[in-house]
Amino acid sequence: MNFITFSLFAQPATIEGYAPAYKGKTVYLSTCKDFITYTPLQIESATISDSGKFKFQLDDLKRTTYVYLTIQNYKGDLYVVPGNYYRVVFPAPDSDHYQNQYIEHKVNLELYIDDSAEVNNLIMDFNTQFEKFWVKTYTYFLKKEAPRYVDSFYTAMLQRYKTIHNPDFTGYMTYTVAEISNNILEGQKTLGEKYLKGKPILYNNYEYMQFFNDYFKDYMQNCTTTREGGDINKYIAKPDYPGLMEVLKINRLLRNDSLCELVLLKGLYEFYYSGGYDQENIISLLKTISGTTKIEEDKKIADDMLASFSGVVRGGGAPDFALKDSKGEVSSIIDFRGKLVYLCFFKTTSSASISQMEVLPALYKQYGKKINFVFISEDENYDDLMNFLKANKSFTWNFLWDEKHKVMQQYDVKTLPEYFIVGTSGKFLRSPADDPSHGIESTFNDLTRPVKEKEKK
Repeated sequence: MNFITFSLFAQPATIEGYAPAYKGKTVYLSTCKDFITYTPLQIESATISDSGKFKFQLDDLKRTTYVYLTIQNYKGDLYVVPGNYYRVVFPAPDSDHYQNQYIEHKVNLELYIDDSAEVNNLIMDFNTQFEKFWVKTYTYFLKKEAPRYVDSFYTAMLQRYKTIHNPDFTGYMTYTVAEISNNILEGQKTLGEKYLKGKPILYNNYEYMQFFNDYFKDYMQNCTTTREGGDINKYIAKPDYPGLMEVLKINRLLRNDSLCELVLLKGLYEFYYSGGYDQENIISLLKTISGTTKIEEDKKIADDMLASFSGVVRGGGAPDFALKDSKGEVSSIIDFRGKLVYLCFFKTTSSASISQMEVLPALYKQYGKKINFVFISEDENYDDLMNFLKANKSFTWNFLWDEKHKVMQQYDVKTLPEYFIVGTSGKFLRSPADDPSHGIESTFNDLTRPVKEKEKK
């Protein structure tokens, strides 16, 4: 939740943490570049000491900023205000419940902040009030009779916090309620009038943007099926930015140029991945918005989208890296040019990774002259990879170690194992690719017969 409150002057903020269950592990401090692409931005990383402590210093912080701490696959968030000091306890893994170690799990950080009116304390109090409200009224949600109860809850919260003049918290509260109302299918016209029409666009407010994204999910695609919005496809094919804006403004809610342009950005982002539109036309439209918009936030979002498109998508260039290999030397993605690259992110403690790897010696023997097999280890320590290779002598292809998981983030890897195929020119041909035991052999046959013609397509 990167809020909208700005400090007149940049100030530092300090986070001191305690995570005794993760001694020697790496903790990452990150945020999001924007709240449409949700592109992660790693701020810092630190190794948790033998006493379980870690510390982050955020210099020159200009506004209240949503950040999240990640240790292995556990993630907890908080809101950092310029000039403030935070004591944070990262909870140990929950041993009472099954936790899939290859899926991200949300945890609740324990925060110790002296000021009761600080945004995190206010949010925790609000969430406690909502839990009480939910216990009393959840049966009405099941019966789809919840809207009037949600309105009553919101009115009660406005009264509870009437002496609080913290726009960060107000944004959190208002758009949390808006998102609840959206989830219970309160009328779209009512929600738009209540929470969007005539309201400022809170580009940096996580709750506002979550509500915005859900409210306008598939909006442009749905418009293409109506008489009024039928010209959307024509204007994308041209491509014609002013024409698209005019079509969207048929909706009275979008007569506001800023809101209309943001809806257009979201729609173009969805269209790019839908498979139904020429991606070059989408890119051209985004470049037009980036070059002509008067709204700095829209330019940033358009640029983030363009950057993400050139990354881990079919036809985009594979991000470069420099990683230590199993011989202790540094290897780059460029070192494997000239052949196709079958790229895998894995972990030696992942049973899913290892079960797939067991079929690879035969594939490597068959295709190794035409395809570079490059496997990137996400183990915490280089020695873990080396010990694994000593115990598996038949695994003779290229193994690299991703220290602090930086390349994993570059490639936007969410689960392990994950596979990609990179062409001889360094562009993705499959993103993601099939795993070794589910169809990859037919893909290999197709791409290697002949390679150059395949990459031109």
